[in-house]
Amino acid sequence: MGTLVIATSNLGKLDEFKEMFKELPVELKCLADYPPLPSPNENGRTFAANAKTKATYYAKHLNEFCLADDSGLEVKALGGEPGVRSARFAGDEATDKENNDLLLQQMKFQITRTCRFRCALAVANPTGRIVAETDGSCEGMLLHEPLGENGFGYDPLFWSTELHKGLGEATAEEKNKISHRGKAVRKLIAMWKKAANNKNGKRQEKQGRKYSNEQQVNGKAEQENGASKPEREARPDTKPEVKPESKPEPETN
Repeated sequence: MGTLVIATSNLGKLDEFKEMFKELPVELKCLADYPPLPSPNENGRTFAANAKTKATYYAKHLNEFCLADDSGLEVKALGGEPGVRSARFAGDEATDKENNDLLLQQMKFQITRTCRFRCALAVANPTGRIVAETDGSCEGMLLHEPLGENGFGYDPLFWSTELHKGLGEATAEEKNKISHRGKAVRKLIAMWKKAANNKNGKRQEKQGRKYSNEQQVNGKAEQENGASKPEREARPDTKPEVKPESKPEPETN
């Protein structure tokens, strides 16, 4: 896989993917590297459904392998909202700040602030067929106000119970270790490595069988050739019997 298109125009997401894929021999591109395309309808009820829709759509239109993710924040007190509507919580063209402000407004009098980030990844080949899927989640608490200036989306409102700090305070390296997207990407990379190892193993096994078959054929041919040789060739140490010459008798008159 030479080129992998990340189905996003979100530069924050692209930077995260580049950091996580930096050790793989793959060139990452995003939608901004191609002529504009209409966005597919993301009307799935789950993150996985939307990820597959986007991966298939962009892979077929761009004729490239495409990785799409659908991710969002699920807040327990809101019954899992914003969920699949996370990017459009305050409207189709809402900014991160507008989404955050609306969420804080709806959570203003809530005591229970348990929440989690979830991510679903899907990879499609240029024909649009889904060839890999993974997911990941990150547990935490919703803050009462933004904290830190790092990250994007709802990161400034998310307190990580694993890092014991806000994602808005975390470095990119810290976030990738525990984030929903980081966990999903590591699963994906592990799947690719396993598939590559299995492919190499099957190739070696096939080569081994081919070599074994050739050895058997050669051995059988040698046996057949040996059985058809004359006995004297089979036993070169046996000398032919030589009879002594008889002397002629003298003539009598």
